[in-house]
Amino acid sequence: MRRPETGLLYAGEERAELAGIAGLKYFRDGSHDRPLVVFLPGGVHLARISYGDPCSDRTDFLDHWLEQDGLGLLALSYPTDHPCVGAIAPDLTIAGWANWIASVTSEVLRETPDRPVVVAMWSMAGRSVAAVNTALKARGIDAACFLSLAASPPIAGLNFVQRGGDPLTPDGLWTGGVYIDGFLPSLSYQNQINGHRILDEQSYLENYLCNTPVMLRGTPQRFSGGSPFWNFEHAHDDMKASSFSEFPLTATISPTDRSDDGHALGDRINWNFFNIQKIRAQAHALDFDAARWRELRALTQTLPSRLSRDVVGGHFFFVGARGAEQTARHITDLSSEVRKLRAEISALLE
Repeated sequence: MRRPETGLLYAGEERAELAGIAGLKYFRDGSHDRPLVVFLPGGVHLARISYGDPCSDRTDFLDHWLEQDGLGLLALSYPTDHPCVGAIAPDLTIAGWANWIASVTSEVLRETPDRPVVVAMWSMAGRSVAAVNTALKARGIDAACFLSLAASPPIAGLNFVQRGGDPLTPDGLWTGGVYIDGFLPSLSYQNQINGHRILDEQSYLENYLCNTPVMLRGTPQRFSGGSPFWNFEHAHDDMKASSFSEFPLTATISPTDRSDDGHALGDRINWNFFNIQKIRAQAHALDFDAARWRELRALTQTLPSRLSRDVVGGHFFFVGARGAEQTARHITDLSSEVRKLRAEISALLE
């Protein structure tokens, strides 16, 4: 089968320019009485990794399995020099990216404002969790659930940066650095799990990979005014890394393979830290009697088990029919669990 042309827009895709930012939007509506999943991609990847291309098997991608359960998908790719987007924004911050996400989501929900929203963050996208939550709420959207798909929370030091900074393009975009070397082996592992080749290698390189505005990584490596610079405080503030009251409750879907050891070992605990800090921020100024305090403590101790699931695979665990189907099932399950937990916490904090 002939590979799709680089730069060609696929069915459901359109270039969207809002809030002064241009990105790539894929939208499949789904049933209006079921949640809309907003998928945010990781570094150097288009959001196509969640829905595929015309020459791939749809059953190998998350979008197909979400559709089976009636869920919609809004998959959003950040500005990049990739031909399908053609928008170079090297000085884009997490705050600016979050504002664009919220603007596009609000536009999509214009006719269905009460529809539940589930934000699924893959890899690097986890760094924007507080900023996206804040931007959505500013537009009246209280997302029902945030989900980490092997996503990195805004904790300093989790993302590797070469001494002196990672290589950038002449336009100032991040090219992936050492992470690039792991992508093809990780996809190859998904091929083994599923018993067939999911993506043609050349098509993957040409139609899924892209260069990334470096500040979306949330590292001290920054770019502005045509020049790179280094500033930890700017990165920390851009991620809202210690604005605990602005974090949502976040559930995790983690890989199991050692090739993605940081997420396989750490996601459940790393994200639970922010969930606890969120609850502490909500409870800080309240009075508790002894019984209610015991209930709150007991509830917080259940969070890791209630809000975490695993899928066999590596960093691309949701690619390939086996992992995609299981991930979609976990998304439905966890979005329901988060809604229950939010209700329980609200009852305890009233």
